[in-house]
Amino acid sequence: MIELIAIDLDGTLLRDDKTISEGNRAMVRKAIDNGVDVAICTGRPLEAIQQFLDILETNTSDHYSITYNGGLVVENKTGKVASQVTMSMADAKRLYDVMASLELPLEAVLIDAVYQFPFPENHPGLYQETMNFLPFKQFDMDNLDPETAIFKVVVNTETDHLMGVIDQIPSWVYEDFEVMRSHPFQLEIMPKGVDKGTGVSHLADILELTKDQVMVIGDEENDLAMLKWAGTSVVMANGRPDVKELADYITDSNENDGVAKAIDHFVFFETDN
Repeated sequence: MIELIAIDLDGTLLRDDKTISEGNRAMVRKAIDNGVDVAICTGRPLEAIQQFLDILETNTSDHYSITYNGGLVVENKTGKVASQVTMSMADAKRLYDVMASLELPLEAVLIDAVYQFPFPENHPGLYQETMNFLPFKQFDMDNLDPETAIFKVVVNTETDHLMGVIDQIPSWVYEDFEVMRSHPFQLEIMPKGVDKGTGVSHLADILELTKDQVMVIGDEENDLAMLKWAGTSVVMANGRPDVKELADYITDSNENDGVAKAIDHFVFFETDN
């Protein structure tokens, strides 16, 4: 029996215009009202999902969110940290040097802001265009506290440019960190061992649940780890083909209440029939 549903945001719970449909909202509330925990699982920080928690009425101390692609599990209302893993400023400096050599812009995501390091002349970072509700600050690497805790660093640039140089990223980056594309134009780098699978696992432990009691819903590369871990894995119709290969069930698209249909199928099918 499913007791926890972890849901990705972009391309999954959210439509392309970044809104939650009434069908998805109502079905999430029906699940919660029937005793199923529902958690957003996203690469975004907590500050970037507050409006969605309000819509789902989960902005309370008895609900959790999994943010920074699994790097931080927090209580929604209080922001109390239940689990977190970060990288150091020294780690960010190593990554900045590599990305600068490839003319890739790098931005570091902290608990309360995004730090923009000097961009390559012809390739500015574009992360602010998609996360314009977050505070962005421009910094030189040498002016930051070496003890600063970083949840992830992001390369967000033109898709053609990223794809043209991504194969030149040294192997040690993949060996020392978790690296994944969350969008065709965005590369995210987290501390080793951090992914949505570990984040969902940590939340399941907090709630004293087994993986067989957990359903996850996603669509992109950064959802792969949680899709592999969970007892029930659902992928959107608009998901990547390689991500769909891990699905126990392929639901409708993010534009057509795919999340609601998946919850109805797995949580309420037996009780309604």
